[in-house]
Amino acid sequence: MIKKIFGSLFLLLSTPIFALSSANVNQTWFYPGEAIVLTLSADSDKVVFPTINNIAGNAVLGTNNSQSVRIVNAKRTIQNSRSYTFKPSKSLQIPAYTLTVDGVKQTTQPIKITFKKPTKAKVGDDYILQIKTDKTTFFLGDTVNLYITFKAKKSLPPSNNQVSLSIPEAKDLLFIKNNKVTRVADENYHVQTLSYKISANNFGTIHIPSLVATIGNQSNSIFGGFFNARQRQKQKKIFSNDLTLTIKPLPDALRVFGDFKLKATVDKTQVKQGDAVNLTVSIVGKGNFEDIEAFKIEIDNATIYSDDVVTSYKDWQQKFAIVGGQSFVIPSLKLDYFDKITQTKKTISTQPINIKVDKSSPIITATTTTIVKPDNKAPVNSTLKYYYLLLGFIIGALVSFLSIKLSHRQKPDKNQDLIKQIKSSKGNKALFDLLLPLNLSELDSILQQLEANLYKGETHKINKKAIITLIQSSNF
Repeated sequence: MIKKIFGSLFLLLSTPIFALSSANVNQTWFYPGEAIVLTLSADSDKVVFPTINNIAGNAVLGTNNSQSVRIVNAKRTIQNSRSYTFKPSKSLQIPAYTLTVDGVKQTTQPIKITFKKPTKAKVGDDYILQIKTDKTTFFLGDTVNLYITFKAKKSLPPSNNQVSLSIPEAKDLLFIKNNKVTRVADENYHVQTLSYKISANNFGTIHIPSLVATIGNQSNSIFGGFFNARQRQKQKKIFSNDLTLTIKPLPDALRVFGDFKLKATVDKTQVKQGDAVNLTVSIVGKGNFEDIEAFKIEIDNATIYSDDVVTSYKDWQQKFAIVGGQSFVIPSLKLDYFDKITQTKKTISTQPINIKVDKSSPIITATTTTIVKPDNKAPVNSTLKYYYLLLGFIIGALVSFLSIKLSHRQKPDKNQDLIKQIKSSKGNKALFDLLLPLNLSELDSILQQLEANLYKGETHKINKKAIITLIQSSNF
């Protein structure tokens, strides 16, 4: 018995006293949208951490390893840690995890995390944060304005408080920030308003969660300082209301939304046989030009060549070259879309265009007659002769057409190469490297999302179509 006791005591004393594992979090309660960081630590340089992809059903957004050295009573201790970041949406219990420390398995304690529902600021509070849109129901393809209003009481003592505002986020919504902040004052408050344009990628009911404003000394303030500096105060958080938007699908399976005008023009209405007619189809107005499909034209006894569609935020254009063997009619072209003004389906169309082909330059029909030359040499078969004439005429017409087509080809838009690179970019890093040098304020929110994806482990959905629209609209 004594041997067993001393044996157990020997094993206990031989276990490294400082090689203990622990689990802790940055906070044990949270508001919506806040991140929780779980850190597992052990006082050893030989630690095997568990592989954690989700915590209580919440995806791990990123991990981070760190090491520190402590010297206590002249004894050097190495501590290894691994942190896991996640964003829960409700109260939970972080489970126990097992680490292997110096070859020995050790288990941490569970940790309870509590969700706190934010209290919306009300009239009379020192600070008020509100969000609203100019409409809560709209059709897919339309845009609405989101207004974020921050109020600070005039009676507050001067301080160096600044306001940092969370970025509005919602699945299937794109937020485009207007960098201009309006500043006014009412009877009791200093009022500042920031605005966003919102467009939807899908229809249905979409929830915009409450925004949070952090008040205190900060380096990245959205609204800026309200008062002169005196002393540093503890940060304070206030919350806005939330919003629910309803996005309706376009009727009749329409994909195009806006207010448009359609026009078709030609460079000439009368040509010689074999020459090309250059047709330009243009659409101008407001709407989602990028979703308008290319036109397809069919004309009997005519050869039709088409350029690629060129779009910007305010127009759409497609060019054709048409070579007809006889007079022909360019048919009416039509566009179906959902009209932004009347809120109904609308069809616009062009007028047919008559093209006259002049056959005065004869194409001689081959015959089998024999022509006798004056020098009485052997007769030449006229069929072969006219075949050569016909071949020469075709080659000449082809050269003429190519010259005209090249002379009328639109100069490539300076953005087209960049847009092609954006479309073909693979991964957040490639897209981030393309957009960062552009120095466009309209891309700030998208760059922030890309940066969060790359360095914070977040999973924002990046809409390349919206990025291209922004670049085109910026006249970059």
